[in-house]
Amino acid sequence: MEAAIVSASTGVMRSLLAKLTNLLGGEYKLLKWLRREMEFLESELRSMSIFLERLEDTQKLHPQMKDWRDRVRELAYDIEDCIDDFILQLDSKVGFGQKLLASRRIGHMIRELKARVMEESERQRRYMLDGLASGPSVRVKVDPRLSALYVDEDRLVGIDAPRDEIIGRLLDKRRSASAKQVMTISIVGCGGLGKTTLANQIYCKIKGKFECAAFVSVFQNPNTKKVLTNILSQVATTAAVEDDEQAIINKLREYLSDKRYIVIVDDIWDMQIWKFIECALVKNCRGSRIITTTRIHDIAKLCCSSHGDYIYEMKPLGVIDSKILFDKRIFDPEERRPPQLTEVSEEILKKCGGLPLAIISISSLLASKPKSKDQWDRVKVSLSSTLERTPDIETMEWVLSLSYSDLPNHLKTCLLYLSIFPEGYEINRERLVSRWIAEGFIYKKHGQNPYEVGDSYFNELVNRSLIQPANIKPDGQTNACRVDDTVHDFIVSMSVEENFVTLFGGSKLVPRSHGKVRRLSIQNGGIQENIITSTHLVTSSQVRSLTLFAVEMPYLLGFGMLRVLDLEDCYALEDHHLTNLERLVQLRYLSIKTSPISELPKQIGQLQYLETLDLRATGVQELPSTIGRLKSLVRLFVDYHVKLPKEISNMHALEELTSFSALMYSPDFLKELGQLTNMRVLRVICDCDGFKGDAGSCLENLASSLCNLGTSNLHSLFVDINGYGEDNFSLDTWQPVPSRLRFSIDRWCPINKIPNWVGSLINLEELVLYVNKIWQEDFELLGHMPALSSLTIYSNTALQGRIIISGFHSTKFFKFYCNPAGLTFDAGSLLKLECLDVIMNVFNTKSSNGSFDFGIQYLTNLRNVYIQLDCNGSTGGELEAAKASIKSSVNKLPGQPKLNLSTLNENMLVHEEAN
Repeated sequence: MEAAIVSASTGVMRSLLAKLTNLLGGEYKLLKWLRREMEFLESELRSMSIFLERLEDTQKLHPQMKDWRDRVRELAYDIEDCIDDFILQLDSKVGFGQKLLASRRIGHMIRELKARVMEESERQRRYMLDGLASGPSVRVKVDPRLSALYVDEDRLVGIDAPRDEIIGRLLDKRRSASAKQVMTISIVGCGGLGKTTLANQIYCKIKGKFECAAFVSVFQNPNTKKVLTNILSQVATTAAVEDDEQAIINKLREYLSDKRYIVIVDDIWDMQIWKFIECALVKNCRGSRIITTTRIHDIAKLCCSSHGDYIYEMKPLGVIDSKILFDKRIFDPEERRPPQLTEVSEEILKKCGGLPLAIISISSLLASKPKSKDQWDRVKVSLSSTLERTPDIETMEWVLSLSYSDLPNHLKTCLLYLSIFPEGYEINRERLVSRWIAEGFIYKKHGQNPYEVGDSYFNELVNRSLIQPANIKPDGQTNACRVDDTVHDFIVSMSVEENFVTLFGGSKLVPRSHGKVRRLSIQNGGIQENIITSTHLVTSSQVRSLTLFAVEMPYLLGFGMLRVLDLEDCYALEDHHLTNLERLVQLRYLSIKTSPISELPKQIGQLQYLETLDLRATGVQELPSTIGRLKSLVRLFVDYHVKLPKEISNMHALEELTSFSALMYSPDFLKELGQLTNMRVLRVICDCDGFKGDAGSCLENLASSLCNLGTSNLHSLFVDINGYGEDNFSLDTWQPVPSRLRFSIDRWCPINKIPNWVGSLINLEELVLYVNKIWQEDFELLGHMPALSSLTIYSNTALQGRIIISGFHSTKFFKFYCNPAGLTFDAGSLLKLECLDVIMNVFNTKSSNGSFDFGIQYLTNLRNVYIQLDCNGSTGGELEAAKASIKSSVNKLPGQPKLNLSTLNENMLVHEEAN
């Protein structure tokens, strides 16, 4: 049965109907009177569901209609809780008598719920609804033009002038004596202007001129100790977890007393927090610099209270920069705005008020629509109808409201779910998608894995500029996201209004008086256990999702309907807190990542619905054998040293295992691993140093299992090998070929040669290999791989002279480290390449006529270039000529990519003979 979707507006109605249909099917034997009651419920709820789906696409509901919708949504939650409890009883191994008692108990509850359903059905007939509209959802990958707005200074708009002005003030040598004093500059302005972006650009430009540096974000409800510890860890690489605030301040003052430092304190909301931080930033006479950002002018004045300090007030973008930013998001670099869109785009830009986030939000909305005047006029009308009746200060809220309304309903739900996380929090992509699945927000589409569907949802939210990509790898992959604080304020407000999420701490929000708590997030400074379990605020038996951020752990026994329990980074967590974990029979997601937990209760095997278990960075050393009973477990995240039970071979639903150390297990265990044919992602560690067993048999059986999994569903394989080479882990003998693989072997174990079958991996997107010696034919083999997007090759040696690179028509990231290798790129190769990272030997790369033309001018899509010039065998003149040639060629490229040029082995330069 396909999983029905859960949404913010309709709640679990679709999920409930699917369960009722299943319950009324032939699988379960129900008492006749109970079947009649449930058939009535199913019929009435189906009619309600159709009506709710119509309401889901209505932007503005009449208050009475909204009240009815909210009542039905809460009713559906209560009925599903009842049905889940009943199904659990029916599926249990208890005797007939106990099942009969359970049926009578559930029957009584069903009659009460039936009365509520009849009451709401009658209420529905009193209302009428018209003016409905809906729109289709489009599935896309992350737009490559967007990430440059966040990570590449050359792609940012309107940043150069303010950045250079502030840097000029910070580094002004004309200030003579006063230049040695600590100077503070505070950047102030409303949300969405780009204060953090500006501060980060300044920081990246000048931090190298100081002895130590730190960049910390404070946000609206900060943890003072965490902020101070963060500063200390960056400037002194020193942990201070056990110290109190005063001790950390003293350590910072002592360390910074004789250092020239730069510290960025971003997004200050409270004067008191600044006073704490300011105490730690000692006023030495070394020319140190401090930059703060805030929305509040009084805080900016407080930060800049000394002579020579400066408040920089950010202004909205001008007309020209607004147009440039707007067009960058919608049109390709070589594409011009059609003349028929000029007038309407200027009218839309006028409404955005020069706010970068507003421009990005509305242009992202337009980027997903046809480039027609009719479509853009509709957006303009919608924008005008909202903005014209609001003050300018509320422009951003209304732009976000428009962008939110344009989202498909499933994306609205996924976006609102991010309100669970604190402001400014870096949200791991893997964690978020796994939680979406556990909550029921994602359909099991035919031919698609739910995780892949969730990945698509994540990408879509990035594309629409509603979340910002974070933790971006050099090859452009986004591993996490952040929510801009303005967007965060908006979704928190929406989530509370819909009674979708309840927050304690953080924004200090409490549940609406008539709403039950379904998803509970307790943040820094949150209300503690005795309040959490107070019946007048939270009835724990109705909570489906519980997320704690550095607060005390409540008693689990009352949370019987919990689907998601996220305790990541809960440092106060202890083993006894997991007592009664087995009572959470509906649990789908459990994370105790980065906590002191050292042992899992054996009863965890009773959690038959558990899909995701994350135990990384804990004290757990071994999993209980009962883990093998988790028939629904799809994702298991553990550290490589954690001992897995042999029963794991029975867990046929498992799709992701990260990670395990192969040589901790017998050859038979590694052979049975190949039976887990649903495995999609696997990370394996092979630490052969000091291993006294039969490594050959272990690695042979491991390779056999990997080949078997690779012909089934395995597409992401990461193998880290240390201590053994080609003789113990040969790729040449892999049969059958793992045809679906996205392959990665880490550089700790070099292989002698890239096997020919790698070229047959037509689905391969990413390849990381460490090869003893690289040959021309190796690059010819790899260059014809149709899906290869990212290539990283490390090699000890290469053939003498130039290696010719051709093909690679899908490759966006190309990294090749080898000494002493020469390179040249053929015309027509690597046309999609965005990032080039290579080591090049000057002597071997120069052409026969002495020039340094290696074909970089053909790589017209480049955005980032990292070149290390190996000086071995070349003269100083040849090195300088090579540098000049590279700089000239890169400057002529259309996208003006960022160039990072450095040298290796300058001590091995050949001395030029005197004339």
